[in-house]
Amino acid sequence: MYKKIGILALIISLSLFAEETTKEKDYGVRLNESTITTERYEETPVIETAKNITVITSEEIERRGYRNVEDALKVVPGLFLTDGSFSMRGQTPKIADKTLVVLVDGVPQNGMDNRQYDLDFIPIEQVEKIEVVPAGGAIMYGGNATAGVINIITKDNENKKYWGNVGVEGGSYDYRKYKLNYGMNLTDRLDAEVNYSTSDKKGYREGEKKDLDFIQVGTNYKLDDGKLGFKYSHNKKVGNDRIKGITKQQYIENRRYNKEAGRLGTDEQDKYILTFDKKLTDNLEFSSVVEYRERDYKYKYPSEISYDKKNNLYFTPAYVKRIRNTESFYLNSQLKYNYLDNSHLILGGDYSKAKVKEKSFSTTTTKKPSSSNDIGKKSPYFASNTNIDFKAIGGYILNKYSYNNFIFTQGIRVEKNEFDEDKKAFDSEGKIDSKETGRTKDSPINTNYELTANYLFDEDTSVFFSYNRVKRSPSLTEFSSWWDEKSPKKDPQTVDTLELGTKTLIENIYLAGSIFYIAGDKEIMYDSEKPMEGNSFYNLNGKTERIGLELASEQYFDKLTLRENFTYMHNEITDGPYKGNEIPGVSKIMYSFGATYEPFSNLIFNIDTIYHGKSYVSGDFYNRASKADDYMVTNLSARYNFNNGLSVYGGINNLFNEQYCDYISVSTSENASKPSNIKYSSAPERNYYIGMEYKF
Repeated sequence: MYKKIGILALIISLSLFAEETTKEKDYGVRLNESTITTERYEETPVIETAKNITVITSEEIERRGYRNVEDALKVVPGLFLTDGSFSMRGQTPKIADKTLVVLVDGVPQNGMDNRQYDLDFIPIEQVEKIEVVPAGGAIMYGGNATAGVINIITKDNENKKYWGNVGVEGGSYDYRKYKLNYGMNLTDRLDAEVNYSTSDKKGYREGEKKDLDFIQVGTNYKLDDGKLGFKYSHNKKVGNDRIKGITKQQYIENRRYNKEAGRLGTDEQDKYILTFDKKLTDNLEFSSVVEYRERDYKYKYPSEISYDKKNNLYFTPAYVKRIRNTESFYLNSQLKYNYLDNSHLILGGDYSKAKVKEKSFSTTTTKKPSSSNDIGKKSPYFASNTNIDFKAIGGYILNKYSYNNFIFTQGIRVEKNEFDEDKKAFDSEGKIDSKETGRTKDSPINTNYELTANYLFDEDTSVFFSYNRVKRSPSLTEFSSWWDEKSPKKDPQTVDTLELGTKTLIENIYLAGSIFYIAGDKEIMYDSEKPMEGNSFYNLNGKTERIGLELASEQYFDKLTLRENFTYMHNEITDGPYKGNEIPGVSKIMYSFGATYEPFSNLIFNIDTIYHGKSYVSGDFYNRASKADDYMVTNLSARYNFNNGLSVYGGINNLFNEQYCDYISVSTSENASKPSNIKYSSAPERNYYIGMEYKF
């Protein structure tokens, strides 16, 4: 690892000697970047926000060679990718997507139908900027924003008659992608745009595949002091969406092994989004967004021959395991009243509902082998039918008051969730299984609070303080898969977050940092070995504590930009049977550093290195297993932009071919002195890509 650090340090040092600071350049752009996440459509400069916000613009996405939203988020302080979802500030893996809200143009992407957000459905070429707000958003978006919000803002239609781009990519694992975007201004007020992309990739693990199709049409109509917009999008994903971990022996023998290589999931979505923004008077503004979504999801298993515990052979034909259909509706509206200069009051509310219909199937033995040479048979049968109705309604008040160099905000939100699950389960003979059949209802009410203060020393420096309390009841996913024996009550978790931070620009150096304290009570947890039994979520019997430090910096030179971020986190369970132990799956140290270098006009090189420290494996609340190894991954990219709109680019991911796992889990047993059922999810080794696009 030290050799790799030395090589990277040498590259950066050589670049530094070749550069001189250009004083005339506007280095304050980072502080003055506007953010809309904290107050919906209100454009607020980063320096005026009382959060440690990270903003990644479309220009940075292109210059750094990020090919998807996931790549861009990996370098954000306090954020790390684990098992396909991002965890912010030490949220435990598998729960992270329930505590972090992902928005696209202000619309939550966390599915109400038991499905986590899917970043594959957000083409990077459509992104104008990404805003990451730790410990923010719970007032407007509820308890699912306990850890924070990632808001992805898509590009507005351009101010010219025609515009668009076309491109193609290819790379390792038979990766191919084609994209097309075309738009036009039909009149001075009306525009329209069409976006299309398709890709397919086999993946690193054996039998892994991912095919994606995306099409979107949209239009905007400019009103006097407002805008009306509409978008329709269709997404389709076909692939292995749940690849299980493998044993230590399997990992040693073949880290690309995939036990369920033939399992195939199909996920289709149709989304209709209507937005309306209008300035009603000089002091009063209104904004609203409505989304209707239809989602069809199913997965199936291929035919296989398997052994049972007695080493008898059984043949199972191909069958569909699960079919889930969801219809959902989301509405968020708000009024903003400007009562003083840079001071306003926001009154808002949101309403959402979902109807989920799910059918599941299982297998049973229909023919036992008569001898060691004979093959038995297993056949599928209808196992359950579940109907779930979900409703949520919330109201919130946000007040922003500015006095001299101080900016104060106060927020409160009250929300009510309603769950109604009606499940009928059947045995292999078609008879009702009374133990699994029943109807469950719940309607929890939670209240969230937030107080912040921000002091502006001057246009280049600010210091802020933030406090919030967020209550989160079990989500639809957790509610329908609750471990009643471990947690008879479905209690809401409570999380208090205190944060003190600063942002400043000194000459050509941007600095941002914060210290935070997070106290959790009855946190909702997940057992990785329980899903097959249908009851994997429960309340942790105890309290948790996370104390952390986040630092980020950028240094700007004429042709070179350097950047670094560092996160330290003390994480501990402070009460209950696991008292004194570390929270599993959470590293104490994470950092990244990178450089973007433009030796001459149109040619751009970028390098990013990400380090993830050791941690106890996910699920090891007793801290009995050895810690998972740390790892460091370096990605390199280059891009050349011709003057006629054509660009060519390419890169190498995992440059030094680090072999690591991005997720390791174990099911905790109170009686086991040392866990033996640890499962490893191996990450890709060195891989390559190349592409070209033409903009007009």
